[in-house]
Amino acid sequence: MRKNVRNLFVQSLAAATVAAGAYSVVSVNGDTANAASPTSYGVRGIDTSHHNAHPIRWSSVKASGESFVFHKATQGTGFRDPKFAADLAGALGAGLMVAPYHFYDAGTGTAQSAHFIRTARAAGYNARRPGQLPPVVDLEKTRGRCPAGVNSTQVAAFLTKVKQAFGVTPIVYTSKDFTSTCLKGQTTVLAGSPLWIPRYNNGRTEPASIGGRSWSIWQYTDRGTVPGINGHVDRNVYKGTLTQLRHLAHLTPTSTPPAQRPGSAPTGTARSWPVLKSGSRGTDVTTIQHLLNASGRNIDADGAFGPATTNAVRALQSRNGLEADGIVGRGTWSKLIRTVRPGSSGAAVKAAQVQLGVNPDGAFGPATTTAVKTFQTRSKLTADGIVGPDTWNRLVTTSTSPAPAPTTPAPSANNRLTQRQALAQLAAASIKPPVGRTSLNGVRARTIQGVIALKKASGCTITITGGTESGHSTRGNYSHAKGYKLDLRTRNEGRCVTNWIKNTQRKGKPRGTDARWHGTLNGITAEYVYEIPRGGGIHWDITFK
Repeated sequence: MRKNVRNLFVQSLAAATVAAGAYSVVSVNGDTANAASPTSYGVRGIDTSHHNAHPIRWSSVKASGESFVFHKATQGTGFRDPKFAADLAGALGAGLMVAPYHFYDAGTGTAQSAHFIRTARAAGYNARRPGQLPPVVDLEKTRGRCPAGVNSTQVAAFLTKVKQAFGVTPIVYTSKDFTSTCLKGQTTVLAGSPLWIPRYNNGRTEPASIGGRSWSIWQYTDRGTVPGINGHVDRNVYKGTLTQLRHLAHLTPTSTPPAQRPGSAPTGTARSWPVLKSGSRGTDVTTIQHLLNASGRNIDADGAFGPATTNAVRALQSRNGLEADGIVGRGTWSKLIRTVRPGSSGAAVKAAQVQLGVNPDGAFGPATTTAVKTFQTRSKLTADGIVGPDTWNRLVTTSTSPAPAPTTPAPSANNRLTQRQALAQLAAASIKPPVGRTSLNGVRARTIQGVIALKKASGCTITITGGTESGHSTRGNYSHAKGYKLDLRTRNEGRCVTNWIKNTQRKGKPRGTDARWHGTLNGITAEYVYEIPRGGGIHWDITFK
């Protein structure tokens, strides 16, 4: 991180892990301690920004043994790292654990946090999807000087706003020098945040403790080299185990909660709910939109929290005696959710189905009942198949996506699947069967792997509307008929995919009059064409190679 645009590393991921109810990590007390050498720690990671040489070959970074990466997202109140969104998606798609970081600069803590939250959300980050670690704030000097206006009160405001937005305790990258001079030794503001601390010195001495707490992540060099990245890169080690870090990134089952009545929230605690507002995106927003429609509104469930959604939320808040601020927090969630059960139908059922990853057809049938009971069993709730307040809370605060499977060699380009094989792979990834007469018979295995990687990277509901059936153009080497292409829906739930592609992938030259983007998903090249046929039926025409 040393550069203006570098990252500030977290203190104790151990602390964040404890806050998440996971594991603890043994601390090293004192200002310095003899280091066992960074190479003796088994969990390695890097941090990057636009200062690093691009493009970065994320699959090579993952294959080299790195486990996590922190990406610079923002600085101050206006700067957005131009490489952030694409790097976040690329690293996550390659199987790395990821998180954004904000370089604290001039401006109030509240203004900087708002800028950071908007940017992170626009890139598909919500701190709760599989592979996403807690967000980071980088507290360091710039050219030897403290950021203008920085003090413990402003830092506290930043941390509070970010925690409220994402529902997790942020990681703090800082040093003893920064806290002593810029925060005047007032380190209590950092209590509870995991510490990411730099100390280079050829890796012979561990970082000095801060406020009596040791590091969870140690940035031990800014001159490291990693396959897949040209030039130097910051390198880090995590003090805990890979299992602990995976838990923090929602890649292991949640810890057993405190003793409680089956199906209830822990005794003596209030449920926590995600805070969503204008600018938010993703599955939780789609859920809110369906629930608003269940209350009598008629808005598009596109996963983007825009003006129509804000107005609908304000109307619901006014009707229920809440402050009409357009922000969906705990009080508004309690007025939105509706108990649904086998036999129910309508928009509230669609909201639950979106969270469960099943076909959002609005009918609470056998498939939805099974998905609810499975989720309840995994979440230590009474498996009665009824989506009531406790199940709703767990659905929107717990990722329901499966942990990524271990990376396996990519199949041969000529490896074709039967319809049954393709549907089985899609079902295992919680992707519903294609609509209508769409066929997947003869589709390439790599194409199915590509659409599964797209779902994992975007967190969106995927609706396949075109495959290998006749009627598509057969021209070229990469046609539908040859199993390279899939068409995806752009309307309704498909708008989440549209937003993700346009916000995270690299825009290229149009194909004719149709806009086109490019990207890489877990080592699979993807070309996204926003196809507008003359006869209607706008869709994404995606080629996986």
